[in-house]
Amino acid sequence: MKIRALLVAGLLMATAGSVAPLALGANSLPLSNEWNIAPTGSATSAGSLHFRVTPGTENPVDITVPIMAGATDVAIARYIQRALGSQLRSDGIEVATGAGTNVMLKSTRKDGFSVELVDSSVENVRVAIQSTEGAVPPTVPKQSTPANPPINTPATPPAPGDAVPPDTPTSEDAPGIPPKLTAVARLPTPRFRARFP
Repeated sequence: MKIRALLVAGLLMATAGSVAPLALGANSLPLSNEWNIAPTGSATSAGSLHFRVTPGTENPVDITVPIMAGATDVAIARYIQRALGSQLRSDGIEVATGAGTNVMLKSTRKDGFSVELVDSSVENVRVAIQSTEGAVPPTVPKQSTPANPPINTPATPPAPGDAVPPDTPTSEDAPGIPPKLTAVARLPTPRFRARFP
């Protein structure tokens, strides 16, 4: 009985030891040097937002942002900016408010950092966290001239009003274009007599 229990315990420990590295590798967080946090909604209850900022390979920094009931999304953004800004200065991360409800986090670290919302106890508030740094550089280089230059483009006039209209093709130049009318036929206008009783 004891041998069976020891075998099962050893099997469980061996399985846990082989699964743990896979789980850690699958849960790795994306790293970036620029992040944007944008809260939306108004708080219908008091609570807190729990953020976790992990600078590169260093230990994570847990930051709790208290939120009062009735706070608007603009006020929540200010709370987030103050709390993160005061605790992340020593890690070389600058926190500033952006347009609207955006809170911008920026670092000069080479290895970047990650930002995540771990928990929220505030009702009716959503928080979007997004990297603002380009993930992949463009694969096509910028072109100074178009790939297919336009055909027969008129030159730019030197001053406004100096443009000359392009020559229009006539029926002799291009088939399918109706010939120009040189004379306009005048139809007789009917004459009506006014009849009054």
